[in-house]
Amino acid sequence: MCVQTTERGTVEIVLNDGRTENRWDCDSGFLCAGEQHHIAAIVDGGPKIITFVVDGKLCDGGVNRQFGWGRFSPNLRHANGAETLQIGSGLQALRIYNRYLHTSEAIGNYQAGCP
Repeated sequence: MCVQTTERGTVEIVLNDGRTENRWDCDSGFLCAGEQHHIAAIVDGGPKIITFVVDGKLCDGGVNRQFGWGRFSPNLRHANGAETLQIGSGLQALRIYNRYLHTSEAIGNYQAGCP
């Protein structure tokens, strides 16, 4: 599992179990370089959907996509990652949950402020 910036100025999540690779990114125009952002990447293993909430706003696809969610492969076996978590520079806080968040919970976390 990897979260990284893209050439389009978005943030994407990459899920790779060594057999399949799946990726989805937030809508363009949500992020400004040099500014602090609250980003939630919600991965729901039931319907196999990834969504993003950026600064309390659901990425709905904007003008570039029909909708703001993407499906990942039902053949993805796991997203366990490595034994050691590696965090890039500039990250100020990170939360990992053992379940998917509802969109309203991600928005509430943003409204509650950073830890």
